[in-house]
Amino acid sequence: ILADPAIAIVPLNPRFQVRNDYLEVTHDDTFVRNPSAILELFRLMQEHPELRGVRATTIRALGRHLWLIDEEFRQNPRNHRLFLEVLRAPAGVTHELRRMNLFGVLGRYIPAFGRIVGRMQYDLFHAYTVDAHTLFVVSNLRRFALERYDHEFPKLAQVFRSLPKPELAYLAAIFHDIAKGRGGDHSELGAVDAEAFCLE
Repeated sequence: ILADPAIAIVPLNPRFQVRNDYLEVTHDDTFVRNPSAILELFRLMQEHPELRGVRATTIRALGRHLWLIDEEFRQNPRNHRLFLEVLRAPAGVTHELRRMNLFGVLGRYIPAFGRIVGRMQYDLFHAYTVDAHTLFVVSNLRRFALERYDHEFPKLAQVFRSLPKPELAYLAAIFHDIAKGRGGDHSELGAVDAEAFCLE
């Protein structure tokens, strides 16, 4: 079969390539052969902000292989490192956390987060599901890290940018409502989930 000259393919590494400005896996079995590629996908999207998105075929392949995110996957130091790299990235933190949620990865990687995906909060204060509200909190924290928002809360931005590990603040935001809807004090129940995740 002759290659279509209009299709531009740029290899990024053995697992991923760019096809017409969209990220895609190089092989159908990429996720099976290298499950860490599931998290690597989001890191690559941060590293290449010029990309327009992830190809639909890759999104479908990812959906078929979410089962690979199991306890062994969660205990893998490479996956710990990749997840923290997403949180430490200079740009795209909130965007990729939202994409991870959309693709079903965040709730598999953090099972407690999976229990709040789509969960409504029945009060007049919260207008969003718990997962959406949580990611808005992360987004608001990110604004403290970016100079273009300094005019909003200059003192807070200064304090935030002095933090040695701002990713810990993002993790705190992810876990702050993680136990909503389980009955009991969600802050106490959530503290147990947060501690378990951090110990892992």
